[in-house]
Formats: sequence, C-alpha cells, structure tokens
Amino acid sequence: MYQTKFKKVLCCFMLIISIISCFNLSAYAAELPAPSYNTYNTIERATGKLNITIPAYTTKKASSSFPLESGESVTINASYSPSSARVDFGLIGSDGKFHYVSASNGSINCKINISERGNYTLAIRNNSSNSVQVTGYVTY
Repeated sequence: MYQTKFKKVLCCFMLIISIISCFNLSAYAAELPAPSYNTYNTIERATGKLNITIPAYTTKKASSSFPLESGESVTINASYSPSSARVDFGLIGSDGKFHYVSASNGSINCKINISERGNYTLAIRNNSSNSVQVTGYVTY
C-alpha cells in the first residue's frame, strides 16, 4: 500500500517537473555600455597626514597625484623642526612646475589655490643643510 502511494506521489512530482520544464524560458544578458564617469566631479575632499623626514637639500613628493579643478584649493597645516630650517611646501602640477609657499619659524598654515585643472602632487623641499622632521595635515 505504501509503495503504491509512493509511486503515485513520485509520478505526480515528475509530471509537475516535466510541465515546468516545458515552460522554461531562456534569459539572455544584454550588453550595456560601461557608465561614463568624469573623475574630476566624483573626487571628494580628503585629508592626508604628514609625518616625514626630509634630508638636507632634498625635495620629497607624495607617491601619488590627485586631480583638481580650477578654483579648488589645497590647505597645508604643518610644523617642522628644526624651526630655523628653510622649507617650501607646495604642489607639483602636470607641467612639472612646483607651486610652493615658503614656511618660517617651524610652521605653515596656508591655502594654495588651483588656477588650472590638472593632476597635482604634494611636495616638500628642504632648503637647509640639516634634515627636517615634518608633521601635519594636508586637506584637498
């Protein structure tokens, strides 16, 4: 008796599976173009921490650049020692030109305004005969 019921249930189950497979629809993935992004409009402001030693008469620059639009600015707030050192803080533009502000008395708090759209790299130049330890923040 149980075998008969089992066979009936199994046959019904197989019938349902067969009916469902008859109505199986194929779905094809459509090829859509990749979205287009303007990276200059999607960049958010960011803050980077500085903690670096710069040897005498050396310019050190960040390992990566960041895109900026005309009218944007970069704020540098840092201190360095020895405070008697002559140090320039700035940005190297896509053209290779160093746009800098000279610091004095061991600290700098400046804003560099960007006049031309491009990729910029943070750079610090030590114009002194001693190594300089720099700590602070850069906001762009």
